[in-house]
Amino acid sequence: GLWTAFLALVVRLFLPFPGELELPLSTMLAVSVAPYQVMNVSRGTQGGAIVSLALAAYLAFQHFTRTGGIGKAFDQGSIVATMAIICIAVINVILLF
Repeated sequence: GLWTAFLALVVRLFLPFPGELELPLSTMLAVSVAPYQVMNVSRGTQGGAIVSLALAAYLAFQHFTRTGGIGKAFDQGSIVATMAIICIAVINVILLF
């Protein structure tokens, strides 16, 4: 992320750039750097734990609806994924407190 932003800024500084590519370049820089900056600010805080818990809940919801319910999620083919999602959710609940 940061290396991509650095290379994009170097290209922008030293090479002529057409005007129609300004917005895509700025968007690429924001998308590649913003998650890193947000995680540095929210790491170790209760707000970061809440965001992680919300993401884990969404992941669990998607997994259980795609497998056809909680009972089918524990079938032989998807037991590993189900256990991993449950562990992620439980760890996020523990880290919330």
